Amino acid sequence: MAFDIAIGQYHHAESVIHRLDVRAKLTLLFGLIATVFLADGFIGLGVVALFVLIVIALSRVPVITILKALAPVSIFLLFPLLFNTFLAREGIEVFRVGFILITEEGLYKAGFMTLRLLLLFLTAALLTLTTSPIALCDGMAKMLEPFERFGVPAFEISLMASIALRFIPTLLEDFDRIRKAQQARGAVFDSGGVLARLRTLVPCLVPLFAQSFRKAEELANAMESRCYHGGSNRTHYHEFRLAWRDAVAAGVCLVLLLVMVFFF
Repeated sequence: MAFDIAIGQYHHAESVIHRLDVRAKLTLLFGLIATVFLADGFIGLGVVALFVLIVIALSRVPVITILKALAPVSIFLLFPLLFNTFLAREGIEVFRVGFILITEEGLYKAGFMTLRLLLLFLTAALLTLTTSPIALCDGMAKMLEPFERFGVPAFEISLMASIALRFIPTLLEDFDRIRKAQQARGAVFDSGGVLARLRTLVPCLVPLFAQSFRKAEELANAMESRCYHGGSNRTHYHEFRLAWRDAVAAGVCLVLLLVMVFFF
């Protein structure tokens, strides 16, 4: 398979991060996202990056698996990098050729925003790599339960998120299969400029969307034929119980937030 990508996939391992309650991991994720946005300099982002590296070491997820999970979203890192590098006009001039101007302030903003976005992607990837989609769905539903009294469909939201995560590898496999079928019919995908290559993807995207809608309909029919229905009356095979390690994780996240607020 051409797309050996780990995004949306669960990597099983015996680690303290895997054994955390999914609600604690979601709280840790939201806390890390908050600290990333609270950081207003490279020192603050460095502290968050150090904490994320410690979490990676504790999770025992191979580095190559994490890189594969980040590969599909790496292109989004180019937008803040290029946008701030070439469009920021403030600060001391570093390089100029015609209308192209690069300043120290532009380079600083480009590096800062790219690192911030990378940390956001990395924390989200760690959640999916250390939490099975079923546990993630149940945990989200459990956290959203208090909002059901206000009309929020907690279970339906978590179910949609879980199905979306599980469908990512399937869509990649379907795209690879369609691409190879088009190549067998004489299609060329690796020649010409950027616009030409994008146009060559249309014969792949159209059947991909058609197949995706067909699979979604088949899934809906399968659930309906089995009389499946969600809601608060459903029981769970695995009940959620908070342990001491979950309290420690929440405490560490709170300490990190306080450090970012008062020192960075």
